[in-house]
Amino acid sequence: MSDQAERAARETGRQAERVADSRWFELTARAGYVGSGIVHLLIGYLVVLLGFGNASAGSQTDQSGALQQLAAVPGGVVLLWVVAVGTAALTLRLVVEAVVGGRSDDARGWAARAKDVGKAVVYGVVSYSAASFALGAGKSSSGSSRSAAAQALATPGGVFLLVAAGAVAFAVGVGLVVIGCRRSFRKHIVRPPRSLDRAVTVLAVVGYIGKGFAVVVVGVLIAVAGIRSDPEQATGLDGAFDAVRELPGGSVLLVAMGIGFLAYGVWSFFRARFARL
Repeated sequence: MSDQAERAARETGRQAERVADSRWFELTARAGYVGSGIVHLLIGYLVVLLGFGNASAGSQTDQSGALQQLAAVPGGVVLLWVVAVGTAALTLRLVVEAVVGGRSDDARGWAARAKDVGKAVVYGVVSYSAASFALGAGKSSSGSSRSAAAQALATPGGVFLLVAAGAVAFAVGVGLVVIGCRRSFRKHIVRPPRSLDRAVTVLAVVGYIGKGFAVVVVGVLIAVAGIRSDPEQATGLDGAFDAVRELPGGSVLLVAMGIGFLAYGVWSFFRARFARL
């Protein structure tokens, strides 16, 4: 790369950092956590219903189901656009932080960049899905999961690809549980006032553990789909909750997981206020 190109790249990075550090962009990014909280609250509500025997909620207990529910309420389209714009801003901020965040080039620095990119992908998917439902073009995530699994299995080495994807999802789920147990989420927020600190901590711990367990089940289902070469078993959260329901004591586990998602949703609102941005 020439000196001129390097200077242009650095200047572009500085401009991106200035935009990401602006007050309006920060407020929009914080709205992304609010949007994430709304989605998690809806998922938690649907999972609790499923746990109490409302089988009709089973096909809706995932991100797309939550967004579909949101679209159906009065003013839901406006809320969907709040979710879409807020999570889009949060996605862009995470990308900027990963690319020009001033981190070191050691293994820990690259791991932090990879984590930011992973989060950006997650929030980017939420933003795209929310915008799609706001425009009336939303689709079931389960159908998308099965279609992607079928395409993967049709390619050379597709079985290994699915198993690897399942292993990644499993690791992400375990990571969420570890974050909750170790309370390492604290380093990403400004310490709340003492009157709120305990409540915020409990919400985050319960939320991370409940969500992490659900993602672990998703990873297992994806890996099983690869091993058995059966794309029908590669489902998202809704399939994971259905699988839990079939277990002995599954209803109790579902209610516990639903409470976890509800807690994560409320934690996301506090995170919007106290996050280090």
